[in-house]
Amino acid sequence: MAVGSVALAGTVSGGEFANPHLCQKGQQLLLYFRTIYGKQILAGYNVYPHTPDDYQQTGRHAAIWGRDIQWLGDVDEVIAHVQRHGYILTLHWHWFFGGDSAWTRERKTPVVLDQLLKPGTPEHDTLMRELSKTADVLEKLQQAGIVVLWRPLHEIDGGWFWWTDLQHPENTAELWRVMFRYFTEERKLNNLIWVYSAGVGDLKKKPPEWRRRFYPGDQYVDIAGIDIYGVDLQQDETPYWDYFRAMEEICPGKTLALCECDAIPNPDKMVAGKTPCWLYALPWWGCPHPRRSVDWARFTMGHPQVITLDELPLFDDASYAPELGILRPADDGGAWFPNSVPVIEGFVAGRGSPVDLLQFLVDDKVVAEIRHPPRDFSWTWPGDLHGTFELTARAYDAAGKQNLSNRIHIAVGVRNAARSRSVRASSGTNPEAAVDGSYYSGWHAAKDAEDAWIEVDLGSPVEISQVNLIWGWKIHPAKFAVEISRSAPDDSERSWETVSLLEDLPWQPWKATHRVRFAPRIARAVRVHAYQRAAHQTWAGYDLAEIEIPIPAR
Repeated sequence: MAVGSVALAGTVSGGEFANPHLCQKGQQLLLYFRTIYGKQILAGYNVYPHTPDDYQQTGRHAAIWGRDIQWLGDVDEVIAHVQRHGYILTLHWHWFFGGDSAWTRERKTPVVLDQLLKPGTPEHDTLMRELSKTADVLEKLQQAGIVVLWRPLHEIDGGWFWWTDLQHPENTAELWRVMFRYFTEERKLNNLIWVYSAGVGDLKKKPPEWRRRFYPGDQYVDIAGIDIYGVDLQQDETPYWDYFRAMEEICPGKTLALCECDAIPNPDKMVAGKTPCWLYALPWWGCPHPRRSVDWARFTMGHPQVITLDELPLFDDASYAPELGILRPADDGGAWFPNSVPVIEGFVAGRGSPVDLLQFLVDDKVVAEIRHPPRDFSWTWPGDLHGTFELTARAYDAAGKQNLSNRIHIAVGVRNAARSRSVRASSGTNPEAAVDGSYYSGWHAAKDAEDAWIEVDLGSPVEISQVNLIWGWKIHPAKFAVEISRSAPDDSERSWETVSLLEDLPWQPWKATHRVRFAPRIARAVRVHAYQRAAHQTWAGYDLAEIEIPIPAR
C-alpha cells in the first residue's frame, strides 16, 4: 500500500464541517479522511511517559499522535515537533476543573453542571476562565498552522469524569456546545476538527438511545468514535461490530474512529470485512506492554491496511524531515550474529523532498552510505567489524532536512557468555530473565532495595573484558559496580574484585545501555552491584533486561 507523499487539493462545502470557517488545511484533512474511510486505517500513538516509545520497537511512526492538553508542557516545543515531523495532532483533555481532579471519585469538590452552565455563578466564571486559557494554547497552534483533532470531554458518557451528568445527560451535551461556540465564534479557532468520543461500557446497561442524550448534535461534531478496551485484538469480531453499530446509531453519518484502545485491531479481519475499518485506532499504550506486545505492534504497524507516517500525504506546501526505520533485525535482544554477516533492512521516504543520502552509523560513527537510496533498502554489515554495537541510520533529503532512525543493539562475530547461565540475585523476581536473550523481560529487584545485586555463573573460567547491561523501563542505577570472581559459587573462600565502578550516570527512561569495558580478566562469575537509583525513581525496583558478556565466537 502506498498513499504517497502528494499534496491534496480541493475542498468540500462548508456545510459539511462543524465549523463552517474551518481552515483550508483542516478541510483537506477531512477530505482525505473521507477518501480512506472504510478502506484503510490510520495508525495512532498516544504520547505519554508511562509507556515506552514504540517507534524504537517497530521502526515506524504513527500517522496520528495523541497528547493531553492538561499536561502538554511547552507548547512551542510541541509546535516545533509537529512542524518537524508532520504528523496529525490529536488533543484530549483530562480537565482538572478548578484545580481539582478530572476523575469524579478523586475530586474534593463535586462539579454541579447546572451551576456550571448558569451565567453569573462562580462555577461559570471558572469555566470561562479555564476555556480561555485552553483557547490561548489552541490559538498558538493555529498561528503555527497546525490543525488539531480536538477531542474534549472524552468518554463523555462513561461516568468516571466530572463532565458526565448521569442524571441529566443533556447538561453534558450543553457543556460541549458552550465550548464549541466559545472556541469557534468568539475565539475564531478555525484549526479544530471536533471529535466526539463515547466511553466503553455495557450496551445493555448503556444502550444507544440513552447514550445519544449526551450527543450535542451533528452540527457540533466532525468525527465520532469510542474508546474500547479489554477485547481480544486478534480474534474478536462481534464486540467491535456492536460498538461500531451503536455509534452509527448515536451519530448517524459520521466518520467513526477508535479513539482509544489497547492496540490496533486485527487488520486481516478488517480486510476480510469481519470487523469494521475505523478511520483510525489510537493505542493508549506504547510497547512492550502487557496489553500491547511488540510482536503485535510490529505486525499491525507494518500491515498494508494500516497507514503510518511515512505513507501520510502532505496537506500543504510544507516539507518535513524524511521518515526512516530499521525493520530487520529487531531490537529485541536477538540480534546476535556470531558466525554470519547480518543484512540490515529498512525503509526511507522523503516527505516533501527526495532523499539524497542514507548513512549507517555504528556507535555514532558513519561506516557506510547509500546515495539516492531506494525506499526499501538493504545493507550488508562490514565483514571485518566484530563486537557489540549500537546501529542507527540517518537520512538527508535534498532540502537539507535530516532524521535519525530507531536504534538496534547488534552483536557480530561474538557470542554471549552469559546467555542462559545460572543466576541469583539479592532480591526481587525473575533473575533468570536477565540472561534469556530478550530485552522484553528482566530481573526486577525489590522495590525498597537501593543496594541490590545480581550474579551470573559462567560455568567455567572465561577470559572477559566487557559486560553490557541493557536496562528496562525507567529504573536503572546512577551508580553501580561490575565485579568478578574466579571461584565457583560453592567455594567457601570466594572473593570479588571490582573491575569497574560507574557513578553519576544520567537517567534514561527506556533501554539505558551501559557497555562496561576493562582489562581482560579470567572470571568464573560476574556480579552487577547497584548502589543508587537514577533520577530517584523509587516506585519499583531496578529493572535489568539483559546482561551480555561478549567473547569471541570461536
